[in-house]
Amino acid sequence: MYRKVALDSLRTYLRERGFDVMIIPSNDCHFGEYVPGYFNVIKWLSGFSGSAGTLVVTQNSAALWTDSRYFIQAAFQIQGTDVKLMKIKMEETPSIFQWISSEYTEGCKIAIDGALVSYAEYCHFQKEVSPSKIIAIDDPFVELWRERPILKFDKIELHEEKFSGESVVTKHKQIIDRLKIKGDFAYLLSTCDDIMWLCNIRGNDIDYNPVALSYLVITNEKIFLFVAPGSLSPEASLYLSTQSVEIKKYDEITSFLKNLPESMIRIVFPEKISVKNYFAYCNSNTQVINDPTFGGTVSYLKSIKNRVEIEGFNRAFLEDGIAWCKLLKFIEDNIDSGLLNEYNVAKKLVEYRSRSIYYRGESFEPIIAFNKNGAAAHYSVDNEKNAAKITKNGFLLMDTGAHYPFGTTDTTRTISLSKLSQKQIDDYTLILKGMIQLSIAKFPKGTRGSQLDILARGPILGIGKMYFHGTGHGIGHYLCVHEGPQSIRMEYNPVNLIPGMVLSNEPAVYVEGEYGIRTENVLLVAPWYENDINSFYQFETLTLVPIDTTCVNKKLLGKECIDWLNVYHKNIYKTLSPHLSKFESKWLKKKTKSI
Repeated sequence: MYRKVALDSLRTYLRERGFDVMIIPSNDCHFGEYVPGYFNVIKWLSGFSGSAGTLVVTQNSAALWTDSRYFIQAAFQIQGTDVKLMKIKMEETPSIFQWISSEYTEGCKIAIDGALVSYAEYCHFQKEVSPSKIIAIDDPFVELWRERPILKFDKIELHEEKFSGESVVTKHKQIIDRLKIKGDFAYLLSTCDDIMWLCNIRGNDIDYNPVALSYLVITNEKIFLFVAPGSLSPEASLYLSTQSVEIKKYDEITSFLKNLPESMIRIVFPEKISVKNYFAYCNSNTQVINDPTFGGTVSYLKSIKNRVEIEGFNRAFLEDGIAWCKLLKFIEDNIDSGLLNEYNVAKKLVEYRSRSIYYRGESFEPIIAFNKNGAAAHYSVDNEKNAAKITKNGFLLMDTGAHYPFGTTDTTRTISLSKLSQKQIDDYTLILKGMIQLSIAKFPKGTRGSQLDILARGPILGIGKMYFHGTGHGIGHYLCVHEGPQSIRMEYNPVNLIPGMVLSNEPAVYVEGEYGIRTENVLLVAPWYENDINSFYQFETLTLVPIDTTCVNKKLLGKECIDWLNVYHKNIYKTLSPHLSKFESKWLKKKTKSI
C-alpha cells in the first residue's frame, strides 16, 4: 500500500508543478553501480532493489525498464503495484519514449533530476522526446521521502603505493600525456572509483565498493579533490599534500565549477557528468572538448594493471581460494544435516574469508542460490527467514567476491548436490566448455571482447539456449568489482583487450523455475607471442577454486577442454594445499584429480 502512496505523492508533486512524467534512473550523482540508500528512490517507489533500472512515472501509470539479470527479481518485487515490467532487449519491449508517446500522443512535459542524469543521456533524451519537452529539476524526494536514509561520509584511508604500484604524480602525468590538450584545462571526474584510483585512497561510503563520495577536478598543474570535511585520515591527508592535490569541501563542487576561468578548456566525459554540473561548468563562452578516450581516459588507464597490481591480484585469489576450499568442504560435510540454507552458507564463506588478516569485505552482495533460485541471475537473500533450505537435490549456484588491499575477487561455482538428469549434465558441461574455450584463446593485438564472446557463448547456443548478460566485465584493483571500459559481450565495444586488463569469464544458462548454472573464473590479458606479423595475446587464469567434475559429460566437453581442466586442477592443488589442513588437503586432492 505504501508504494501506491509514494507514487501518488510524486504524481501530485509533478502535477502541481506542471509536469506529466518523471524519468528516474537507478544511479546516484556519481554514476556508480551500487548507490547509497539515499538514492534508492526506485526501491521506495516500486519495491525493485536491483542495481540497474529506470522507472518512469506518469499521472496514470508507471513502468520499470531493467535487463535480463533482473527479470525474475523485478517481476517478484513489483507485484502488487501498478508498475509494469519492461524487459530490455526483448522484441516486444518499447523504448522509454515510445511508451511515453503512447501515453501522451500530443506530447508532454517530462521532469528529470539534473543531478542524476548524465549530459550524454540528456542530449539523447532531447533527440528522442519530440514533441514532448525534457526539463531538469532539483531532487523532489528531498521533500517527498520523509524517512529517506542520510548520506554517510566515512573515513578515507590511504591506499599505500606498495599496493597501488604508482604515485598520484605519475598517474596525473599519464592522464595529461594521454589527453594531449594544448593550453590550460580543467577536467571534472564524478566517478568515485576513478577518483580513488587516481588519488591512492579508499573509502567506505557505499556498500561493497571501497570508495568515498567525492568529486575531482584535474588541471595541468594540480588536482582538486572534493570530499567531506574531516573525512581524510591524517596519513591520507599528508600523502596527498605531497602529490599536488588540494582538498576542497564536497558540497563546494558546483560553485567551484562556476568560478573556473572561462579561458580554461573544459574536458568532459558526457556519459559521466551530470546535466547539473555540465551547465555549471560549460557555457557558450567556454571551449568544451570531449574526452578522446572511449570510456574515459582515467577509467582506461585504471583498467590496465601494473606489475604490483597484477601480483596483488594473484595474492588475492590465493587468499580467496583457501576460503572457497574450506566452504566447499563444509558444504559436502554438512549437506545431510538439514541445517544448510542459502543465508548461512553465505555467512560461512565470510567467516572463512575473515580468517585472513587482509580481508576487507565482500565485493558484492553474495549470490547463494539453490535450484530454481539460481535462474535469477542476481538472486540474493539478506536474512535466514527468506533463505531456501539446501538439500541433497539438484544444483547450488554460488557467486561471491571479496576485497583485499592487494586485489578484488569474483568467482562463481555451480555444484551438483545429487544425481542429475542428462539435460542438467549437458547444460553444465556446455557452460564449462564455453568458459574453458575462452580461457585458452590466443588472439592478435587489436582484438575486442565482442570478437571473443562467441567462444564462451557458442556451446550453449548450439543447443538453442542462451544467456542475455555479458560474458565478461573488468574488475577493479581493490575497487569496484564491475569495471570498464573493457568487456567481453555480444554488443560492440571498441576497446581493445591489452596486457594488464583483468576480466571475468562467466557463461551461464538459466532455466526458469528449475535451475541456473554459471561457472566463472577471472582472466588476465597477457603477452603470448610476437613475430613480424603481429603481437599475440593470451589469457592467464587467476582464480584458484576447484570446479565440480562429478557432473561433466566428458564426451561433450572434448579432449582439449579436459586437458585444460586437468592442468588447472593440478595447479590449484599445488598452490593451495600448503595452506590447508591435512584433512582439507586430502579433500582437495580428491576434488582436483584428473578426469
